Amino acid sequence: MHQKDILFVLNNLIEMHPMRKDAYYGALKTLGLLIKDDRRFFQLPINADAELEKLDGADFERCGALLTMLLREDHWFENAFDERLVQGWPQRIVKRMITLAKEGKY
Repeated sequence: MHQKDILFVLNNLIEMHPMRKDAYYGALKTLGLLIKDDRRFFQLPINADAELEKLDGADFERCGALLTMLLREDHWFENAFDERLVQGWPQRIVKRMITLAKEGKY
């Protein structure tokens, strides 16, 4: 996927659908970033709060893993993603991804 296409998907997510869980899932799917092997990125069992604290040093793929983690967290803990949205974590992750994409680091 080209830089302009990646930026379009991410900017659209933030500008048009910043509070919709299904939009985050769709964006990850479109970008090919739905992570299937958590062990590549996280020590199991996953401590989501500790992993989110590492966001500032995360590369593009790890950001995808963090968003996937939050979507999976919602599967196990009802409304967890909604709580993370209120806290601003998904939005911060996407903003980090936008910054990395603008720098050509995707």
